Amino acid sequence: MKNSIKKIGMLMAVVGLTASATTMAASRISYNYAGIQFVDQDVDDYDCNQDGLRLNGSLELNDDFFVVGAISDVSGNRGCGSEAISAGIGYHTLFGADSSIYGALSFENISPDNGSSDSGLIAAVGLRGFVLNKLEARAEIAHHTVGDGNTVLGGGVAYWFAPQVAVTGDVGLGTEASEIGVGLRVNF
Repeated sequence: MKNSIKKIGMLMAVVGLTASATTMAASRISYNYAGIQFVDQDVDDYDCNQDGLRLNGSLELNDDFFVVGAISDVSGNRGCGSEAISAGIGYHTLFGADSSIYGALSFENISPDNGSSDSGLIAAVGLRGFVLNKLEARAEIAHHTVGDGNTVLGGGVAYWFAPQVAVTGDVGLGTEASEIGVGLRVNF
């Protein structure tokens, strides 16, 4: 009898620890969102500064995979500007209680206002996580094959001033083009 109570106690302790570890591993990072940003880009090869709006979003397909997409329309000085659209699929996994590592492969098409359009792939890997209670940070490296190619080291923050709404700020430093963006994101 004494041995049975000890075994039941041990079993309850294991169940309790497993349940608390599972609760701790439930990430606040969401891959179900839509966002809008004002972006300012500097394209080196064309000596072009351009700015405009970008709509972007992500939708989880299951616990591991998500689809991602973006569309932007930017105009610039001296007749430069472009429209861009991208869509792809990604994979994410937990990296601690409040962060995740992800990778994505997307197809993009860029149509400059002056010149011919070009299409290619984007391969990206990154890390997203909460650094403070309401402050999410992101670091990413992505390679775009459009044109001469552009490898971008990017980062950003999202301040969640409401449970499902954040103000965002992003920066991307690239070999051929760099950008900065500010906007809003809504989780759903």
